[in-house]
Amino acid sequence: MSQLQKALLTASLLFLGLNGCGGTGGQEAPMASTRQGVALAPPPPPGCLPESPDTDQDGICDGVEAILGTHPDSSDTDGDRLSDYAEAYGLDGVDLPSLGANPRRKDLFVEVDYYPGFLPAQTTLDRVISAFTTAPVSNPDGSTGVSLHLMVDEQISAADADQDLDPVWTEFDLIKAKYFEASRAPFFHYMLLANQHSGGTASGSSRGIPGHDFVVTLGFAGGGTALQLAGTLMHELGHNIGLRHGGNDNAHFKPNYLSIMNNEYQLHGFTMGGVPNVLDYSRVRIASFNEATINEVAAFTPVAPTTEADLALIGGLRFNNRLVIGNASANLSFNANFVIEATSYALDLNHNGAKNNVFPASQNDWQALVYDGAGEIGDSQLGALRSLSRESAFLVAPDKMEPCLTVEPDRTP
Repeated sequence: MSQLQKALLTASLLFLGLNGCGGTGGQEAPMASTRQGVALAPPPPPGCLPESPDTDQDGICDGVEAILGTHPDSSDTDGDRLSDYAEAYGLDGVDLPSLGANPRRKDLFVEVDYYPGFLPAQTTLDRVISAFTTAPVSNPDGSTGVSLHLMVDEQISAADADQDLDPVWTEFDLIKAKYFEASRAPFFHYMLLANQHSGGTASGSSRGIPGHDFVVTLGFAGGGTALQLAGTLMHELGHNIGLRHGGNDNAHFKPNYLSIMNNEYQLHGFTMGGVPNVLDYSRVRIASFNEATINEVAAFTPVAPTTEADLALIGGLRFNNRLVIGNASANLSFNANFVIEATSYALDLNHNGAKNNVFPASQNDWQALVYDGAGEIGDSQLGALRSLSRESAFLVAPDKMEPCLTVEPDRTP
């Protein structure tokens, strides 16, 4: 029994004694049962009787919700598309509490399977986990950040490790069907570390935006460094949770979009507060930017609530695949000549051959994440919240996905 489950059991028994809710004792990670293929409601947790009031119909009675600190009017208090019941007690054989789930703090679970020789180092995974831990995302328990659980599961056998997934999702599904437990599907995204896909040199792909599945394919290029692998993993996961190459648009190499979703930064990260190679989604909003009138002294303009002080913390910026001096707030050498130009000039920053593109304002990615996995993430105890609130499951359908960053096949990216 996990520490969280012990605490829940103790609190529930105390509630029984004080309020007379009834019950016959504790239970560990209750699970839904089935009879003749029909799913039954999971058993009420300790402290609840079947007739106890349950306003949000999530399986936890209002009295126990008060003890847990969850919201009796919402089956998903923290808004991560995992029900309070599943995060507090486990569901359908998946023991989320023992894996660290918290109904009052956002959790994101990813199963990681890998080809022979592609086992990721924990330190590599920790770079991505740390980015989520320190994210500017508020939670009902008063904490900030998202708890990212990158659960390394198993190695794909050599016989199943197709060296070129082509067609990517047809071949991917053969592996997923064999190695990914169906019971995890409402709770976990599925990631595969593979060699190559679609006969090309793309670093990876997400199965739509948002999505449930993604593949990282740096094997054919030597696997990449720890930073490059971590950046690519976070980039593809970003697509799974609703981010495009321009954040809320698909503008490639958008100069005023400071996120590893921008391919300029996928393999490099940023310098944040003087610390180099930090992986991050955009945490600032920047005004629209015209590459025909670049002002190096002024750099970018913040959009409230972002401030100039926020922009000044962000360095290690890159344009046209070149590292430049300065920060996002001022004295930024867009043309990489290491001189701050006093007069405005034009420069092609998105590699399309023109110098007059106007890029719309960029978003704060962390405030725009989508946790539903195109409708595949979300369990039975969400009730009405199980349904998607948008017209289509996808913001970008899988067959409309553009290739992610391409790399040279004969060398590490």
